Amino acid sequence: MSGVLVRAVDLHVGYNGELALEGVEFAGAAGEMVLLMGPNGAGKSTLLKTFVGLIRPTRGSVEVLGSDPWVDRSVRRRVAYVPQQRALVLSSPLRVIDLVEMGAGVSRVRGHRASFEDAMERVGVAGLRNKRLSELSGGQLARALIARALAQDPDVYLLDEPFESIDRPSEEAVISALEEEKRRGKHVLLSEHHVPDPTPFDRVLLLNRRVIMVGKPFDVLTDRRLLFEAYNGKW
Repeated sequence: MSGVLVRAVDLHVGYNGELALEGVEFAGAAGEMVLLMGPNGAGKSTLLKTFVGLIRPTRGSVEVLGSDPWVDRSVRRRVAYVPQQRALVLSSPLRVIDLVEMGAGVSRVRGHRASFEDAMERVGVAGLRNKRLSELSGGQLARALIARALAQDPDVYLLDEPFESIDRPSEEAVISALEEEKRRGKHVLLSEHHVPDPTPFDRVLLLNRRVIMVGKPFDVLTDRRLLFEAYNGKW
């Protein structure tokens, strides 16, 4: 695959002697949006955190933009990581504009002048700029987090269940912005445990500790045998 921006080779990650990921192989290209699917506990968050350099592999390797993110911490500036919303401290005094400016600040370290105003406009949170994060609905918070990522102007987006508890218009606004980023040559890896509209995605990575299948959305999401295997017989 040409233009590979993220890669995992024989990736194993463990916690307290238990494997969360086992032998994962994946390569994600520039100008591609991939849906990372699997049940709760499948290792989706672990895979994203390993790509961003927050977790060290037990065995195997990951590369992001040609570097090991655990060793080369500077590569993180070129990766926008959006964690699950419940991982945030929503009592934070930060306003929406403060959050989005943080992303623009990361970008300026790279010598770019990303417009956080434009980022907020693209996902429809410009009118919420002075609201505190604790005052936002689930959909508003999701869009604010994506605005922060857009303001960073990264090469790689790693998004952990960004559609959790959000409404359809918010989901559509986020997808539209990410499709534009894909057209700009960025790689988007987005995790979900349910099946959103697969139309915008180029491939699906079906995961349950190991890779069950990587393929075109239609091929993966219409194969009930694979889904049954991935979801431990509960599909």
